[in-house]
Parts: sequence; C-alpha cells; structure tokens
Amino acid sequence: MLNVYEELGETSRRQILAELRSGPKNVSDICASTGLKQPNVSNHLARMRTRGIVKASRVGRQVYYALGSPEIEGIVCTVLNSPQSVPSEIDFELLSRDYARWAVQGDEPACAEILDKAFRVNTSLLDIYELLLTPAMVLVGSWWKVNAIDEGQEHMATAITERMMAKAVQVTGPMRRVGKTVLLGCAAGSHHTVGLRMVSDYLRLRGWRTLFLGGNVPARSFVSNVQFHRPDLVLLSCSSELGLPGTLETLEQLSELRRRKRSFKLGIGGGIAAQHEASFRELGVDFVLTTLREFSTGTLPDLEGPERIRATERDLSAAN
Repeated sequence: MLNVYEELGETSRRQILAELRSGPKNVSDICASTGLKQPNVSNHLARMRTRGIVKASRVGRQVYYALGSPEIEGIVCTVLNSPQSVPSEIDFELLSRDYARWAVQGDEPACAEILDKAFRVNTSLLDIYELLLTPAMVLVGSWWKVNAIDEGQEHMATAITERMMAKAVQVTGPMRRVGKTVLLGCAAGSHHTVGLRMVSDYLRLRGWRTLFLGGNVPARSFVSNVQFHRPDLVLLSCSSELGLPGTLETLEQLSELRRRKRSFKLGIGGGIAAQHEASFRELGVDFVLTTLREFSTGTLPDLEGPERIRATERDLSAAN
C-alpha cells in the first residue's frame, strides 16, 4: 500500500484519486472536474493502473476508471479527509529556503512535496511563483555567486524548477482566451529564462496566446518571429551584463520595426533591467518589468482593460 501514499504525494495524481472517491469516471469527466489536460490524465491513469491503484472497465466505447480496491479507497479517503494533511498557513520564507536546499541537491521529490504543500492551502499560481520559486532561485543564484555551489548544481536547480513550474501550471488549469498574443524571449547572450517563463505561464493562464522563444535568440531571428506572428506584446529578459549587447541590438531592431510597420507594446525584465532602464527606454521600451506581481497589477490593466481584469480574477479564484 506504500504505492498509494506515493501517488497521493503528487499533486495531479492526488486530484485524480480525489475525483474517483465518488465513483467510476472516464478521462473526459476527470479533465472537466480537475482542469488537467487529457494526455496528462491518461498518462497518470496508466501509471496508477499498472501499480494496481486504479482499475479500468469498458462500457461501450468508454473506459471508466475506479479506485483499485476497498483498501485503497479507505487510504485515499483517510488521507484526503485528514485535517493534518492540510496546514492552515505556510511560512513561505522558510519553505523557499528548504526548496532551494533540496533543489541544489537534486532532490526533485522533496521539491515536489514543498510545491504540494502550497497547493494544499489553495495558493495561487502568482503566489507560488512570487513567494516560493522566485525567492528560492534568487537564493540559489546567491550561493553560486559566492562559490557555495557549482554551475552544475545551479543548472540542476533550474531544471527542477522548470519542471515544478510545469506542474504548477497543469494544476491551475486553462482560462478563457483574451484574444491577445505575447511573444517572449531572451536575446543573444542571455540564457536565464525562468523568470520570463513565469510571466509566460501567468499570461497564458489569463487567456493570452503565448509564444516563448527561450534563451539566446539572435536579433534577426527574434525580429523575424515578431514579423511573422504579429503579437500585441513583446517581452524580453536580460539577467546579466553578458546579455546586454545582444539585448540592445534586439531592442534597436524591434524599435525600427515598430517605426516602420508594426504596432506592439514592448517590455523588458530581468536582473539588470532596472539599472539600465534609461537606455532601454531610449530604444522604445514601454515598461520595465520588476516583479510578476507588479506587472499583473500595474501594467496588465492597461493591456487588457478593466472588464477583462475582473473576469480573469474571477476565473483565477475559481481555479484555485
């Protein structure tokens, strides 16, 4: 029965098991009630079926899934109904330090459990990113700067965090579309994409169509993608002085594109964005993004309009 507790420790599979408490359900039913995506639900069910935690039965063309046995049902109900399984509050400062420590050690299950604790008290995606993952990665970066950890450990922590972000987005679920497109990326010489990915995730869950180019994108490629996709908003991130020349070159070309034939808003964030704000604004940048929360409350209302903001906040509350 240890397998059951292991599955309950993973956020998405716990959601699925919680839904099966009320009786057999097919994949569509589970997707509708949890907000999880169909391929992910199918994969989770296949895994739990091979471990004997759920069973499947076919009714016509539909396959229905149920908890594997009365014993498993008892464990699931006990764990999910236990007051001790849901803490009343979370110390995010302590939690982010623990997360950083486990991440540089490569202990992904421990990091996943920390994320799971936050979701048990219905923490929003914005708070997961702002209060847990961002402070943890800032701490990891500070350890790397003083040689307390090596580059491999820093990269390992980043990779784990990217997977935790994917998990967080999956749990939060999709939103209605807002009818706007954002293109995000880091210019040549800029390789750190976690912060920009957080902005991309947040906008996607608010209903934006997001196009994420990733890191170290040459100026010509960046501009050609803007020309092809015609986004409403273009966001760059520059986290270190090494990426500044490539960022300035890309901004120059984007500003020239705007002058010639394209209308889009242009923003930039990252570790050195604030200290070079004057230079960036001279090249046509409309705003400098300092934190995700400030962006969500300060800039988005102008981009989306007040009615859209209220509708999205209702959606986010319902999702959590």
